[in-house]
Amino acid sequence: GLRLIDPTCGSGHFLLTTFERVFNDWVKREPSTNARELAQRALDVVHGVDINPYAIAICRFRLLIAAMKASGTIKVKDAPEFSFNLACGDSLLHGRRFEWQGQGGQSDLLADDPVKHVLEVEDKDKLRRILGQQYHVVVGNPPYIIVRDKALNQAYRDRYITCHRKYSLGVPFMERFFELSLPAMGGRESGYMGQITTNAFMKREFGSKLIENFLPKKSVTKIIDSSGAFIPGHATPTVIIFGRNEPPKTNSIHAILGNKPEPKTPDDPSKGKVWLDIVRASNGEYEGEYVTSKFIDRDKLSKHPWRLSGGGADGVLDKLSLVSSVSLKSISESIGFGGI
Repeated sequence: GLRLIDPTCGSGHFLLTTFERVFNDWVKREPSTNARELAQRALDVVHGVDINPYAIAICRFRLLIAAMKASGTIKVKDAPEFSFNLACGDSLLHGRRFEWQGQGGQSDLLADDPVKHVLEVEDKDKLRRILGQQYHVVVGNPPYIIVRDKALNQAYRDRYITCHRKYSLGVPFMERFFELSLPAMGGRESGYMGQITTNAFMKREFGSKLIENFLPKKSVTKIIDSSGAFIPGHATPTVIIFGRNEPPKTNSIHAILGNKPEPKTPDDPSKGKVWLDIVRASNGEYEGEYVTSKFIDRDKLSKHPWRLSGGGADGVLDKLSLVSSVSLKSISESIGFGGI
């Protein structure tokens, strides 16, 4: 009955890893069961949606190859008729909303809607099924772009309360990831949410509604500053956030703060100094060369902006704030890239 979704699955990195782990678990539990059946059980766990049809095609092919390998099939023509829970669509606009707080109705868009062209999909029934249920695990790496199409930008803004000013898509996707997770109900535990996303919302004004109005209502369990880690082909500074779809149960959040970035490009990215230090810091308080791990007051993280600097920088800034007699804001007419 386990269900996992990546609402922005791309070519399927998270789904492939999930398939492999779940299949290996089934083999350990039922070593005498036919491998093809176990491969299908593992495929039944993973669900994926992406706005790019080519990405979905690649993801489906990669999962097929993984399932063939798991079941001992060598040729595609001999492969079983595996079924896949993959569909092309926009996870922000398609499917059911479970925590609807936007403006107006949330049913299918009208025929004359200015973003109707975005919503034309090949398999509406499958897409509606995948995005019409909640999941035990929601995981992904959502897009970070600013939407230039005015009608589409407004469509997202109308549907997600966290969209503010010149928001990036990382903001509404944070909201969507949480609501696709199962809520705690009738003895059932709440679902798990994890995503790696741009850290721009932590500092720039468009992230203020997300940090001050939305995240304080959710059980954010861990925040990892991954901006100093080396990610191949990826230049955007990132943060990793874990949470549960339920109100907060503790007064603090485990945070892994960056001290300094990767000194040089590692031969093996998974063995990068920052990544290894993050792993060491993942279970409690830790002071390393590249990261610092500690528990931060939840109230402190309900105010924008977030400061996730390790190595004592946060404490220095707090002391400067305490002894300062005047703030830059109080003597400035405006602050920004064009402000004087």
